[in-house]
Amino acid sequence: MRRNPYKIGRSEGRFASFLKRSGIKLTLKGREGRFLRTVLIALGAIILLIALFKFLKPETQLMSSVEIRRIESRGTLNVGVRGDMPGFCEGGEGLEAELAKLLAKRILPDSADPCRLNVCSPKSVSAKLSDGTVDIAIALLPRGSVSSAAYSYTYFTDKVHLVTLDPSKVSLEPHEMVIGYIPETSAGGVFASYVSRVTSTGEQSLIDRLLRRPKATPDPASVVTMETRKYGSYDELIAALSRGDVDAIVMAGAYVYRYFEAEAGEGAAPHYLCSAEIGSLDYCIAASSDQPALTQIADMLIYEMRESGLLHELINKYVPASVR
Repeated sequence: MRRNPYKIGRSEGRFASFLKRSGIKLTLKGREGRFLRTVLIALGAIILLIALFKFLKPETQLMSSVEIRRIESRGTLNVGVRGDMPGFCEGGEGLEAELAKLLAKRILPDSADPCRLNVCSPKSVSAKLSDGTVDIAIALLPRGSVSSAAYSYTYFTDKVHLVTLDPSKVSLEPHEMVIGYIPETSAGGVFASYVSRVTSTGEQSLIDRLLRRPKATPDPASVVTMETRKYGSYDELIAALSRGDVDAIVMAGAYVYRYFEAEAGEGAAPHYLCSAEIGSLDYCIAASSDQPALTQIADMLIYEMRESGLLHELINKYVPASVR
């Protein structure tokens, strides 16, 4: 009798042919099953990682932290804001007020009124973060401005300007003018660093210091000097500029808009921004350093808003074009 006259089963599929050519056998036993065991272990590891990411993702862990639980039990997120900065937060409206509301809704999604804005000044924000009056601050705070705070990603970068009332001084270099500034402000700190940088006569090398070689006397023609005057408040600073005591004053863009555009009123003398580049300020969301979960959740919010374009939309909506 002829065996298998119709040749049933002799035709092999591509997968079977591949296994036959490669010498791989579908068995879990012994040396021949090593490949299949490796594949199954790898698949199991991938499935486990997916499950861990789904159920133990960073935000889930952060939402279980002590500080978030405390906020949930209270039912509101207390946010420190500036109430006097048009475009950022004034009358509960602005870029920073909007960020506060979005962050509060993310932390307390089931609350009808999750955000409570607490107006603070640059001088009081540190104390309010430390004593727990506010959970976070979104108040034109550059990174490092409050030493005891943790900071999120940057949500807005503001330029530091030299402002003058004389258009003939716009193109002058800072060392050619008398500059007024407020040392205690963030913009004043940026300007102080700028002055230190441009007036530096150079540092000795490590070898020269170790050998105690005398520092070379710089060429007087190459030394840059800067005439500056310090003031205690913006009112004093602007008054000095108006009187002509200084040629230009140092201000961040948000403050230029507030004092020279939003509050100046009709008939005010025009102001001009000098062409010299002084520096910039990166505004961040701040929380007490012992509550890192809040800034980490803020990081996630800001990142997602950047990627989706929502942050750009809000900046365009609230922040005046002269500041952007």
